Amino acid sequence: MKLLSTSARFVLASAIAMSPLIAVSAPALACGNSYRYEIDPKTHMVVQAEEALSEGDYAYAWKMATNATGQMGKKVEGKDAPAELAALRARSLRVGSIAAVRTKGAIAGKKDTDQLASWAVGQLRVLAARETGNPYLVARLAEGLAMKAEGEAEALEILKKLAADDMMPDGQAWLLYADLQKDPKERERGVGQCKLRANDPTTCKLKGPGES
Repeated sequence: MKLLSTSARFVLASAIAMSPLIAVSAPALACGNSYRYEIDPKTHMVVQAEEALSEGDYAYAWKMATNATGQMGKKVEGKDAPAELAALRARSLRVGSIAAVRTKGAIAGKKDTDQLASWAVGQLRVLAARETGNPYLVARLAEGLAMKAEGEAEALEILKKLAADDMMPDGQAWLLYADLQKDPKERERGVGQCKLRANDPTTCKLKGPGES
């Protein structure tokens, strides 16, 4: 389900804009007083990972994120000190954890899908704590929690607060809100808001009985 909203694209663009994309080398003599700019290879790979994530290519997003800053998926990083996570590593972990959630842990040939899905939820908690007030990360945490029945209540509470604060980041968050709601009016509201924000409003459909 690909529902990249304007706000989600803004989050991606902001992450890219704030990153140390370029390193200035010595002046290029052949160009007078101009400068030559070189893209840091690791940063470039993270940017590619973020772009792949936004396009729904989760396997490639995972690959580029791990190529950029190393393997992930076994241990939740920054649990004791979220603020100490390096910026580029945090971006890689964000890509990897969201990709794992979107594939329910079945990514990059991983066999232990439950373990990877659990890791993703734990890592998203840390990342949300690191960027307090980032509604995109909070919504992705709710998405991860909702993968399992025991996490649905917490996921709904998270989304209710985002909705009450007018901080829902995208159509995906609204659709999940609708899916988790029991109130028919709120379910209808969630679908309606999803359609307003989704690139393809036809994807804003509630799950049928037994669907996950």
